[in-house]
Amino acid sequence: MKAAVIATIILVVLFGGAAYLATAGTLIIYALGNNKAAKGKRTFFGILGAVMFWSAIYTVVQIIKIKNGI
Repeated sequence: MKAAVIATIILVVLFGGAAYLATAGTLIIYALGNNKAAKGKRTFFGILGAVMFWSAIYTVVQIIKIKNGI
């Protein structure tokens, strides 16, 4: 039973992380696209996507540091 709970949590984290990064990528692609949206809106989404990518990388680095006791 305990292994099933751990496996479920791992799957949720993996799928959630993938969805998070996909959303960040979509925001950046939208910001770089040639569309008729206001420039301010595209700039906001581009910055938001970049911050999302940065925070995902920072989180992984911090988890690795904690795991290794650095």
